[in-house]
Amino acid sequence: MTIKERIETLKGWKFGIAGGGVFALAYWVFMESSLPPLANCSYLASPGTDFLAVFGACLCIWRGRTHDDLVVSGFGACVVVIHALQFLVGKTGLF
Repeated sequence: MTIKERIETLKGWKFGIAGGGVFALAYWVFMESSLPPLANCSYLASPGTDFLAVFGACLCIWRGRTHDDLVVSGFGACVVVIHALQFLVGKTGLF
C-alpha cells in the first residue's frame, strides 16, 4: 500500500476528535511538567487569540466531519483542548 493510499484510508472524524483530544492532553501534561512551578508562561496569549484559535479549530472539526477526515478533525480537537487548557489554567486560575 502506497502512502497516498494510506492517507486516503484515514477516515473517521470521531476517532480524530478523540485522538486529537488525548494527544493534546498528553502534550499539555508533558509541557507543563517541564516548566518550573512559578514560571512566567509567555505562551499564554490574549483571550482574543484564544478565541480566534478555537474558532478556527471548530471550523477544522466541522470540515473534518463534513469530509469524514480523521486528520483535520484531530488537528481541530488538539487546538481546542490546548487553548481551553491555556485559558482555564492560565487565565482563570481554576486549577
